[in-house]
Amino acid sequence: MTCHIPTWPVASDKIALGGKSWIRAVESLIKLTSAYPMAVLLGRAGMGKSQVALEVCKRTNCIYIDFTEMGERSMANIAAVVAWRLLSRHGGREAKSRIVEAYRKFGYEGLLSLARGDPTWTLKAALELADTRVVVVIDELLPSAEDPKFFEAAYILHRIRNMNLPNASFLVTMLPEVYEKIVERIPPLGNLFLHVTVQLPDVIPEEEVEELVSSFCPEKAELARKILQEKPDITVRELLLELNNLPSRRFVELTPV
Repeated sequence: MTCHIPTWPVASDKIALGGKSWIRAVESLIKLTSAYPMAVLLGRAGMGKSQVALEVCKRTNCIYIDFTEMGERSMANIAAVVAWRLLSRHGGREAKSRIVEAYRKFGYEGLLSLARGDPTWTLKAALELADTRVVVVIDELLPSAEDPKFFEAAYILHRIRNMNLPNASFLVTMLPEVYEKIVERIPPLGNLFLHVTVQLPDVIPEEEVEELVSSFCPEKAELARKILQEKPDITVRELLLELNNLPSRRFVELTPV
């Protein structure tokens, strides 16, 4: 049987998602984003937040924004990307507005210029062009609780929350320490998060490891179980690296006869 374990395990829409906890997280997030203007996906680094978010995107009308690729964490960038993606899909059809005109004349730069002048209006105007409810994934907006621009980035979420857009929901991925700081320091945002958050497991459940790995490589499921026994706090990313780089014999020898 052919294995499809990524040699450099980062999130991709081409990677299958396995594990009951991760599948349940996707299903819960789809329900939350269909009912509320914001949802949060919480989890340790390397436990599959981005992969879960991408799976949500596969099943919804979605725009995925990876802030590791963005030069600036700003409301204007979010608005410009949302507008660009929506208009790229249907070109505004016959709609007449400043945002459609800017897109047709100047492309992304025109949209970014509008967004820098009025990001809230640009975001709202762009979403009004969508045919159905849009899920906007904001991934890696706050990479650390100690980030010097922590409160500037958190304010973006606070601003989006207050917009209460009827035809969109924003799914935000977040580390536990970032989440805790927001809950403690920004109560209006933290109080909302308490009701719309889905958390991934802190460690890989022993009863799920074989199923999780089988989505990549069924013949290495037993090896994955042995690795987890040796390293119970290993992350999904670390486990996949181990499965790619370590010979099976090492773990066979560790198993008592």
